[in-house]
Amino acid sequence: MPRIEHPIVDTNETIPWKGPLAGTDHTTIRVPALETALPWYQQLLGLVVKERAAGRAFLASPVTGKVVLSLSETGRGLEYVSFRARTPEVFETLGSRLDAAGIRAEHRLGTTRPGAVDALRVQMPTGHALEIVLAPDDAPAAPVEGEYRLGSLDVRTSHLQLRTTDVKALTDFLAVVGFRSSTFVPLPAGDGYFIQFVRANEFHHQVAILTGKEGVHHVALEVDEVAFWSLLDHLTVLKLPAEYGPVRHHEGNMLSFYIRDPFGNRLELTSSMEIVGFDYPPSIAGHQPWYHMNMWGPQPPETWETEWM
Repeated sequence: MPRIEHPIVDTNETIPWKGPLAGTDHTTIRVPALETALPWYQQLLGLVVKERAAGRAFLASPVTGKVVLSLSETGRGLEYVSFRARTPEVFETLGSRLDAAGIRAEHRLGTTRPGAVDALRVQMPTGHALEIVLAPDDAPAAPVEGEYRLGSLDVRTSHLQLRTTDVKALTDFLAVVGFRSSTFVPLPAGDGYFIQFVRANEFHHQVAILTGKEGVHHVALEVDEVAFWSLLDHLTVLKLPAEYGPVRHHEGNMLSFYIRDPFGNRLELTSSMEIVGFDYPPSIAGHQPWYHMNMWGPQPPETWETEWM
């Protein structure tokens, strides 16, 4: 992998952080028709187009101006998930870690979000792409002037859930770039995991990994808890039915509901996730499965259990 010199994008102040990744930067969802997808995502979340070119649109929160999601006119499912490196030095270190692990990485600055300085793209065991992006982390929030509309919220990135036939293999892969286990359920034989929640920062998880055929189950965005209930009211105005929810998850202790876009891609909309700390020790999920899914009781429909991309 060729080395690229990067300008300094951080301040000279001491930064009290742990772990090489700051968290989820943005996620790219594949859609077969951008002209159909864009109005749906904009009406639901009030997102605005930050940049658009060649069958791709980067969508930002109208409140902060920060890109949280992009749409790629290349089919259905997940194209890539992007995590932000904390510093240029960390970015270089992660590139070296990938090289040492025999994981091929490509520089993909031309296809990542606006404002990025550099980006490395690798393929996960599930076949999806994971990106490490280098970008300024302290740019001030800048509301998008003239773009406020019904449903405009401070939308942020949260996490995603992947399904795979080998949870341990994906867990080990993510460990190369700094992910740690938060909560897990071991397989009965003790040689792997049925469920694994992993994090790169102080929040409970940025990737949830469950056993199943390879694919992306959902991409999650978050708003504050008060805004979460406003978002549900917004669904009644738009007459868009949720697939499941509202619920309260045990892992992450967050409010949540699930909705499918016009092409079947599943979004999870949540309130803010629980902070556990970067040094939180891994723990076995000790409650009954229904309680983890929804502490209020009602469980997901069959579509949630059997359908994903």
